[in-house]
Amino acid sequence: MKPRRAFLAYAGFFISVLVAWELVIHVGHLPPVVMPSPASVWDVLTTRSGELAYHAAVTAGEALAGYALANALALVLALSFIWLPPMEAVLGPWAVVIKNVPFVSVASILLITLGDNLAPKLLIVVLVCFFPLLANLVKGLRAAEPVLLDRMRVLSAGRGQIFRKVLWPAAVPYYLAAHETAFTGSIVAAIVAEWFFARKGLGYLIVQATVDYRGDLLYAVNAVAAAMALGAYFSCKLAERWLLRWQRPLT
Repeated sequence: MKPRRAFLAYAGFFISVLVAWELVIHVGHLPPVVMPSPASVWDVLTTRSGELAYHAAVTAGEALAGYALANALALVLALSFIWLPPMEAVLGPWAVVIKNVPFVSVASILLITLGDNLAPKLLIVVLVCFFPLLANLVKGLRAAEPVLLDRMRVLSAGRGQIFRKVLWPAAVPYYLAAHETAFTGSIVAAIVAEWFFARKGLGYLIVQATVDYRGDLLYAVNAVAAAMALGAYFSCKLAERWLLRWQRPLT
């Protein structure tokens, strides 16, 4: 989709959401606690912008730090699976178990074992983001052309050269596809982690707004969280568009 058409499509979507929002309030006669008006939510976004920005920055920092750790761990394990096949037989089942254990239930265990600090929040983000990155990286590395790998070995290329020249270019499209899910998931994971143990961050604000029955604040925080997740998604799409520009036709 062309940028102009994409902008018009998203603009139309947001306008339709606002119109439907107002209609639901007026038709259903919903109280502000249940569904505040867009105007009251906007008022919170403007009057408490500094506070919201601070807590959003905390959540973003946790998400980015955990996401960086997940990327590093996924890359190391993916390469070990490719270069040392027995490693996959040993560690592969662990990765599957980690992926399928509900991270919300793990959060309570981390709270007991690690306490109220940054470590459990980072681990929650890593647990959410790690498996999609690992699975796509392994699939991408294995998609490398066998002919190119054979030629590199015939030329006595080292593992570093094989990785840079053959394996990594083959893995990039798969790796970028994983980011679209994992990067936005890091925001969600950080917010959920803050529900359990935090005195700051968007998750903390969501809990406080729920306890105080502040529907306007709750919707405002969720709007900020949605904006962050959309920003993460579109940043991934822009990175993909730039890094894979050689795949697009010139015409």
